[in-house]
Amino acid sequence: MTALGRVGVAILVAVACVVAVIACGPSATERLDEQWSELGVQEAEFVFLGDITAQERESIRRELRVAQVVYEEHFGAITSEFTVYVGADLDLLNERLAADRLPPASFTCHGGAVRGAIVIAIKDCREEVREIGANLAEVYFFILQWQAGTTSYAEGSLRWFPRASAAYAAALVDDARGRRPLDVRRRGEQLRWSSLGQPFLGDASIDQVDHELHLSGVGFLATEWLVERAGTQAVLRVFSLGGHRAAFESAFGMSVDAFHDAFERHRSQVAPPFVHRAAGKVVGTDGVAIEGASVYVVVRIEGEAWPAGSGTTDTHGAFELDAPGSGYTIAVWFRCPDVDGRGRERRVHVGEWGADGFLADMDGYLEDDQKGPEPFADGERDRTELVVEIPETRESLIAKGCEE
Repeated sequence: MTALGRVGVAILVAVACVVAVIACGPSATERLDEQWSELGVQEAEFVFLGDITAQERESIRRELRVAQVVYEEHFGAITSEFTVYVGADLDLLNERLAADRLPPASFTCHGGAVRGAIVIAIKDCREEVREIGANLAEVYFFILQWQAGTTSYAEGSLRWFPRASAAYAAALVDDARGRRPLDVRRRGEQLRWSSLGQPFLGDASIDQVDHELHLSGVGFLATEWLVERAGTQAVLRVFSLGGHRAAFESAFGMSVDAFHDAFERHRSQVAPPFVHRAAGKVVGTDGVAIEGASVYVVVRIEGEAWPAGSGTTDTHGAFELDAPGSGYTIAVWFRCPDVDGRGRERRVHVGEWGADGFLADMDGYLEDDQKGPEPFADGERDRTELVVEIPETRESLIAKGCEE
């Protein structure tokens, strides 16, 4: 066999570049870095506290730069006039916040904002979440809301909008960085909305429904629906006009009440409530019922696991919940008998039950892209006699997942 000459090598490289463009050209993140440089803005000030590696620091800085590029493109707004506090140690973080006369952080692996400052705690975050600064991209959008104008709302009828619009904005960053396409986010949230089976905010107050699902989930869908009709720049226009009902109507061309009516009609088309049931019991390898286990319906969309309903087993290990007709598995979480150092409940992902039986989880956490067992695919129907047999006893679950 003769060796390839320079021309032959060049041809092979060219062919490889056609087959795999990403390998030969700049990555999406590198292109976004170039776009940030072209914006000509200074970088925001960062304060890192605790054990945060140089690689993590640069990755977190990049996450904000990407968000600035994406938001400037879609919303026509950008600013670096704020400080980002990132803490891997909550005590150190709060000491610095107190010294700078800022409110303390009471959360881990999450973030919040006040005027002129973003506070991110990456304690307890998984590696891939630490590297993007938890919800930094979402929190940065709050800064832009304040820069645009006000966040005071008449009659509380728009309390959902700041968080919902920030969730939508952060989804644009995920899409730009290739982490999660907008279509996957949309389909996943519609699935969760079907499991909720309620109108957006409905007749109940926001405190009486699933707060997280409405503001980050259905709120994302609501903002996207509005943007499709009025464009992305209408979002911040609500804040610049005063953030009240009249501002909403001026920005989106419809009243708040008209929006709710139209969006409810939209729900009936894209996220009708589930009409099927999933029911059964959870038992250990000794046949003894496992009480207090959390049971989730899980549907995978392009490989990503999405919750589609949940319940808790009773004293007999029994559960019953609304579910899709097919295409799902049953995930089981076990509540530990104790709490963590901050008084929060601890839970361990035990595994999933599907058409080919139970697949145990080795690390106790259900990753978004974790492959599960084969989903039920034997027709659209109720499944009311499921026996989810966990290959362990309640005692071994405690010893394995909770004590460690």
